[in-house]
Amino acid sequence: MSLAVKKNRALLLPVVALVNCAILLTGCGGREAHPIASTGAGDRGLECAGISREFSANERQILSTVKERSQAQGKNVILGATGVLLFFPALFFMDPKSPEKIEIDALRNRNQVLTDLARARKCPAPKSQLGDLYKKLDDGVKTAPAARSG
Repeated sequence: MSLAVKKNRALLLPVVALVNCAILLTGCGGREAHPIASTGAGDRGLECAGISREFSANERQILSTVKERSQAQGKNVILGATGVLLFFPALFFMDPKSPEKIEIDALRNRNQVLTDLARARKCPAPKSQLGDLYKKLDDGVKTAPAARSG
């Protein structure tokens, strides 16, 4: 082999190793969604206070998940810009899954079920403190709860 070919191989090896590592690490990016069920076995035993407590806990979880989602979106923007402008393998670290949206949808659906339960038991309807947040979410990507007939 000529000296030029050996030099090119020596330079190419670290690049190939770096790209391979980036590809392998992309499987580690993000996390799986863990949505809650809309109905539960204990729903029959829920009283008005329990419905209200669970509704409030779900809203706190929605706030936490929305915060996590905005951080993930910010990270994706930074990685995307870095990948396009400076370092191509950074694109492999983006998280396209958006498990937060699935979890927010599930929590909103659960709160709709809790509202229906409260109405059926003649309890005061739980009041959402997140009306403005829901409007923002619904204006961006649709995360509205499933419609209930009844």
